Amino acid sequence: MKIYNITSYAGKDSFAILRPSNKQNIKEVDVLDVWWDDWCSGGDKIGDFVFCYAINVCKNSIFKLLKENFKELKSVELRYNKTDKELNAKDIRRLKWLPKEAIPLTAFFSPISFDCLPKSTIIRSERGIEEIIGVADLRGDVIIPREQGKGLFFSSDAIGDFDFFTLTNSGFLLCTERVKEFCKNNNYENVVFLEMGEII
Repeated sequence: MKIYNITSYAGKDSFAILRPSNKQNIKEVDVLDVWWDDWCSGGDKIGDFVFCYAINVCKNSIFKLLKENFKELKSVELRYNKTDKELNAKDIRRLKWLPKEAIPLTAFFSPISFDCLPKSTIIRSERGIEEIIGVADLRGDVIIPREQGKGLFFSSDAIGDFDFFTLTNSGFLLCTERVKEFCKNNNYENVVFLEMGEII
């Protein structure tokens, strides 16, 4: 079974983007500080999933469905802060990247982590993971496909029936094909699945 990094587009199809605090770890807080960001923003539309750099964010209603269908997902409340541009704007309606509607969103992660198998094409150092070779990548709105035989490989015995998990000592969320199909069948917008490897 293939595994994916679940993410969102930045600056595409008039979707708004969020910027998270660089002083918080999502796994260690109850509330995550975020700002609506004008850098790379495509507009003010809130998608089903919202780009927030390495943090996964979606509408509350979608998170509830994900949690009902897949185990071991945790949510973190978002606290919206104002940027200097918002604070100094004479007419806030002119900020084309700032959403005009308040749609409840949540950040989410999996507390479950597994280490990959030795055949994975990963470069590590004493500081941690340096590079994962051959995985799919998103450049703008173009997906660079995974190189065959490269990426992350996990034991099916270790993963069991978990559909969301992280690579040990990394922050990005991985998911199975079942999650990808669930999102595709529900026609969720602004969600991208980058192929990272396989469960074998």
